[in-house]
Amino acid sequence: MTPAPSGSRRQPPGRWRIVAVALLATALLTASFMVGHASEREEASLTVQVSSADHEMEEGYFSLGDSATVMVKPGTELYRFLSRKRGHAVRITLSDPGRPELSTIER
Repeated sequence: MTPAPSGSRRQPPGRWRIVAVALLATALLTASFMVGHASEREEASLTVQVSSADHEMEEGYFSLGDSATVMVKPGTELYRFLSRKRGHAVRITLSDPGRPELSTIER
């Protein structure tokens, strides 16, 4: 391979490099919009381990990871779900329900 003569112009970057930079910029811009939109939704999503001793479960107490304990009314659908998931990881999403909707009575 012979060196380029002095005074010659450097070759422009290959087309693949321009496409890669454009795709990266588009991906970063899209990700920044998504992060901004997620923070506007005012929601939190956690993955936690459900645990409960037998006597706690009978009373409806379940630990969700290290930072939360919930009390659930025994016999409800949520109680049955947490009882089945005891010892397993679950994802919990907390969100703002938004504006309350007014119901209308149609005659």
